[in-house]
Amino acid sequence: MEETLDMKKLLTFTALPALAMVAACGPDSPREEMGDRMEERADAIEDVGNDRAEALEERADEAETDAREDMLNERAEEIDDIGDEAADEINEVADELE
Repeated sequence: MEETLDMKKLLTFTALPALAMVAACGPDSPREEMGDRMEERADAIEDVGNDRAEALEERADEAETDAREDMLNERAEEIDDIGDEAADEINEVADELE
């Protein structure tokens, strides 16, 4: 019983600073909310690029020739980079809004 009380005290004590921070922050402004939505959009764009790149890499693994495999892998890398760059640009704008 005493262990349970000590554990509850410990959890309460460690959670208080985090709760205080959340309370101090208050609700996001519309500008911050827009930044959050932009970050979510950036994540989605990056995920799409990653998924497309992975699909191409799988096709590359099954390619008939080494040249075709190299071409598909190169294209997969380009697509991944495009998604990453687009996400980075959106995140930069989102950071300015927050």
